[in-house]
Amino acid sequence: MKKPLAFLAILTLSTGAIATETPTTLALARDVIAATKAEQSFDTIAAQLRQSADLMIAPPAGATPEQIKRAREVQAKIMDVSMATAKGMIAKMDHIYADVYSETELRAMKVFFSSTAGQSMLTKQSQLLSRLTPLMQEMQRDLTPKIRQIIDDAKAPAPAAK
Repeated sequence: MKKPLAFLAILTLSTGAIATETPTTLALARDVIAATKAEQSFDTIAAQLRQSADLMIAPPAGATPEQIKRAREVQAKIMDVSMATAKGMIAKMDHIYADVYSETELRAMKVFFSSTAGQSMLTKQSQLLSRLTPLMQEMQRDLTPKIRQIIDDAKAPAPAAK
C-alpha cells in the first residue's frame, strides 16, 4: 500500500500539481495580477453593474424628486458595498495565485501578460465577450426547447409492460 502512495506523491510533485506560496511566488502573483490589469477589469464590471442598478432601481414613472433622490442614494450604497467587496477580493487574489500556480507558471504568465501579445489579448477581451455573448444567447435559445423536450420525455409515463 505504501508504494502506490509514494509513487503518487512523487508523480504529483514532479508534475508541479502542488504549488505552495512563497515570498517569490507571492511577488510574482502580484506582478501577474498587475500585468493582467485585474483592478481595471473590476472597474469595467463596476460600470456594467451601475447600468444594471440603474435599471433595477429606476424610480417608477411619475416619481417625486424625493423618490428619485432616494433611489439614487440606495443605488450609490449598493455600488459602494459591491465595489468594496470586489476590491477586497482583488487584495486576496495574490495569495490564491501563489498557492495555485507554480513559480515557473507565474514567471511564464508574467512574461506573457507583460508582452505586446499578452496586452493585446487583455485589451481585446471585451471585443471577444461582445462577440461571444450573442452566440451564447443563441445557444441558450436553441438548447432550451431541447432540454424541455428531454424533461417532458422523462416525465411521460412508461408504456405498460405486456
